[in-house]
Amino acid sequence: MKYLSDKIDPPKDVDIAAESHPGLVRECNEDSFVYCRDPDEVNYFVAVADGIGGHDSGDVASLLCMREMLVHWKRSLHTDAKNPRKIRSFLDKSIKDANEKIYNLNSVFNIEHPMGTTVVAGVFLDGHVVISHAGDSRCYRLRNGEIERLTNDHSYIAELLKAKVIDPEEAKYHPFAHVISRSVGPIESLEPETNIFDTKPRDRYLFCSDGLTTHVEDMEIESILYDAVTAQSAAKELARSALMGGGEDNITVLCVFL
Repeated sequence: MKYLSDKIDPPKDVDIAAESHPGLVRECNEDSFVYCRDPDEVNYFVAVADGIGGHDSGDVASLLCMREMLVHWKRSLHTDAKNPRKIRSFLDKSIKDANEKIYNLNSVFNIEHPMGTTVVAGVFLDGHVVISHAGDSRCYRLRNGEIERLTNDHSYIAELLKAKVIDPEEAKYHPFAHVISRSVGPIESLEPETNIFDTKPRDRYLFCSDGLTTHVEDMEIESILYDAVTAQSAAKELARSALMGGGEDNITVLCVFL
């Protein structure tokens, strides 16, 4: 498990917690995560990165991505911190810069299988959350007892599902289930997907790697988030459920309770 944060205590009215586990099959945990708040509690930043499985140094790529985004975050604290559109620009630029840095390392060292990582990141501010992602790490929102996925997987399977070539049941067992179509590092150009959503009191958010969603269905995620008393208890129960389901991949969950 790797996390980056100078101040990991969330604002007083927000409950944040994370759990990360290598799973039951892999020896190395290639996931990384970060959460922190600005000193004035104007907004706060969370992110999860999942090093691309089967590639060289996926753990390095995920950590570099989190570090680069955290550096950008510190630089942006005093620049339109309450403006969702400015935050959107921050997320776009920080992910693109992380992509450039990892891509350049791949080029310099001529890595046979370029390292890379997925990422899902969010910045919470008054009344809004700005979410940016690349790959199949996800963000969910629980509102009024109902779960909604706020991100779209950038994957081969997601494209097949969208085109109605396969159905959801076939997707679970497809041989290319883990092939992603967008990630940070392997290629020179990257366009993350970034959107602005409203927030409401008592919303509950989940940022996670696919080690969770491979084994835990959305309805079970909904139930766990709804029943949890704290973000910490939700994170622990979600990770436990993924392990009970097989734990074939690294598992990282980050919960934000407003």
